[in-house]
Amino acid sequence: MKVLHLLSNWKWTERSEPAVDLAVAQSKLGADICFVCGQAPAGTTDAVAFHANLKGMDTVDVLELPKHFQLRPAWRDFRKLRNILMDFCPDVIHCHLANAHLFAWLTRGVSPRPLIIRSCYNPEGPPNNIRAWFLYRYGTDGLVVINQKAKDHAIKAFEFASTAVQIAEPGIDLQRFSPNRKLADTKESFGLADGSFVVGVVSRIRESRRIDIALAAVHALADEFPDLRLLLVGRGSEGAVENVVAKPAREMGIADRVILAGYCRADRLVAAYRTMDVLLYPIPGTDKSCRTVRESMAAGIPVIAPRIGFLTELIDDTYNGRFMDLSGESAAHILAELIRDAALLQKMKRNALQTSIRRFSRSRQAEKVISFYQTRLAEKSHHNKVHRL
Repeated sequence: MKVLHLLSNWKWTERSEPAVDLAVAQSKLGADICFVCGQAPAGTTDAVAFHANLKGMDTVDVLELPKHFQLRPAWRDFRKLRNILMDFCPDVIHCHLANAHLFAWLTRGVSPRPLIIRSCYNPEGPPNNIRAWFLYRYGTDGLVVINQKAKDHAIKAFEFASTAVQIAEPGIDLQRFSPNRKLADTKESFGLADGSFVVGVVSRIRESRRIDIALAAVHALADEFPDLRLLLVGRGSEGAVENVVAKPAREMGIADRVILAGYCRADRLVAAYRTMDVLLYPIPGTDKSCRTVRESMAAGIPVIAPRIGFLTELIDDTYNGRFMDLSGESAAHILAELIRDAALLQKMKRNALQTSIRRFSRSRQAEKVISFYQTRLAEKSHHNKVHRL
């Protein structure tokens, strides 16, 4: 099986990493992979190609391939991608993001091969705009989605056959996040004492991410639980840390309870999860598939989150996490219960880890998607034979 993954972005984002992870996992299963992504500005280390190499993908082909369609880059990239297609001869072009989808269709032309497969990470399903409608109806041989709701929407909105839509939850590197893997970083490296009860938040720092809920919960419990700490992992635009976190924390008198870890990558991120007793996830950001929640569970950390979106499919209340209302009072009530009931917390930690092992394996995701390719190729071949007859 020869698969060309096409990602219309140069930046390492919540959409880029799952695309690379899938390609790497498919390669480990024996698929012949060609990965093509956008060209990063000179000197940046936040590039898809750089991180793909770190994950074990030796060769990455780079085009301009911007996130959004631009005529001049598309014109320059057209011949380059055609040459890649002719040299590699893929069975499948797997597209990640809208511009990659459009570019794959334009470059393939009228030929029925290779198949065009698109990934959609929105639990609500693909957007229903004019370009999406055209591409999904006439330029897509198969769609990979993350849940049944997205599949039902795709069938209804774009008239996909049921066999043309595959459900495959995005995978997580379970070995990387495993609580059994040894790391150099410890709680002390984050300025935390061993006896601390740590509430973690992993988020872009901005007002819309409702970090105020975590601050309010810590403030409400500060007197009763002197060892309670809030570890905030993430970065924000200029002034965001001061306005969204530091100033409110000072006004509440809990500045000494808040640890700002900044942006953590690689093993530093894994170590940050290791310090946590629970992850507080107030609201999904741009990644509606909630990768942060899945990473937390892979580290054996239960999640407190609202009952919205894809979170309702990831969290089983009182089993691997807890559902809260969007308020500091609700979060504080749940945290107090877990601090007081160490046995329940440990049980939820074990269950969170088991959930990740059962559901978030990258190899299981890759197997499902490769099997889907094979099914779609067989169905298309059969259709073409019948049509010729």
